[in-house]
Amino acid sequence: MSTSVTIRRPEGAVRGSVALPPSKSVANRALVLASLAGNLHCVKDFGIADDVRLLHQFLKERQHTMHCGDGGTTFRFLLAWACVQEGEEHLVTGSERLLQRPHAPLVEALRTLGADITATATGFLVCGRKMAGGRIVLHSPESSQFLSALLMVAPGFVQGLQLQWTGLRLSEPYVRMTIALLKQFGSTLHEDAHGLHVAPGTLHAAPFHVPADWSAASFWYQIAATAPGSEVSLRALKADGLQGDEAIASLLDGCVSSEATSAGRVLRCKIERPTQPFTADLVRTPDLFQPLVFTMAALGRSATFTGLHNLPLKETDRLKAVADAVQVLGCKADHEAGTFHLSGPITNRHPPPFDPQGDHRMAMALAPLALICGAVTILDPEVVNKSYPGFWEDMGTVGFRVEFP
Repeated sequence: MSTSVTIRRPEGAVRGSVALPPSKSVANRALVLASLAGNLHCVKDFGIADDVRLLHQFLKERQHTMHCGDGGTTFRFLLAWACVQEGEEHLVTGSERLLQRPHAPLVEALRTLGADITATATGFLVCGRKMAGGRIVLHSPESSQFLSALLMVAPGFVQGLQLQWTGLRLSEPYVRMTIALLKQFGSTLHEDAHGLHVAPGTLHAAPFHVPADWSAASFWYQIAATAPGSEVSLRALKADGLQGDEAIASLLDGCVSSEATSAGRVLRCKIERPTQPFTADLVRTPDLFQPLVFTMAALGRSATFTGLHNLPLKETDRLKAVADAVQVLGCKADHEAGTFHLSGPITNRHPPPFDPQGDHRMAMALAPLALICGAVTILDPEVVNKSYPGFWEDMGTVGFRVEFP
């Protein structure tokens, strides 16, 4: 296991072809629904990312103790899944940081709907049973994963589920993704002024192929925006509206030409890029914050980002971590109440090694800074295995020099 990786700027233009990993978000939802439908084998091409691999293992082996590491999605989806496994008992647990993240609203909602969940010193002990279901209200939940977890197990409730979502809707595209996949697995679901209604019924499994990951693609948009003369082909990447992080293409449209082809998409750095201050409301797509803020820092553009209310609750406090990193680079940053302000440009071209603090997206967003600094060193390079195990190899494919000690 390497303790660090050093990324060095390519000697020529950034050019090459990359096979992105399958979408972690789509894969995790499809695997849970396939398990509930009784045919885990129907999900194809779900990849080897740590979060997905662990979830698949737990759904397949149905172990008593399910340690989810740092995987918030894995943890919350398994918690709901375990509640409807009649006659089974499971301890759902994870790392210290994961257990400190918010889960109480999901646990209380599941209990209200009939679940048997006991909080322990090491996680949650769940005794599976037939749940009554009914009506639940979630007001400005810290994570959209709470809604997705409830929706996926709702077809198994005696009364189904009426779910009302009020207040701030963080990461709504992920809930829309869950709804689309529920329908694909045969659930009867509709939406009206009173919320989302999932009818009781049986899910049906059919072959499902997990698409390429737009969240992973965002780091290649960052690279293309920062590297004049770049041309990167992202194989099998399609815009079909399922993944909210498709928004990266429009958000960086002024910097990156993104051409759809029969093989995927081709990214090219635009010769003339905007210089005016950049603004973006990321309430629907907060996972794009890191690649966007480091893109703007690299281009020397001031930027204001809003809708970032839940970023302090991720693998690390992403607002503080990003602010610390850009300040090391010589930029100025401040943040409060879900808003982040950046002003640059980067003046420190020889930064010390960066610690991603257990955050896969932090590591991948820092790596392209080699284009500006000449070289960057990142500690704990294996952290990218959470969502994109081949990231360092792919950087080498397009010309970066990737060095492990």
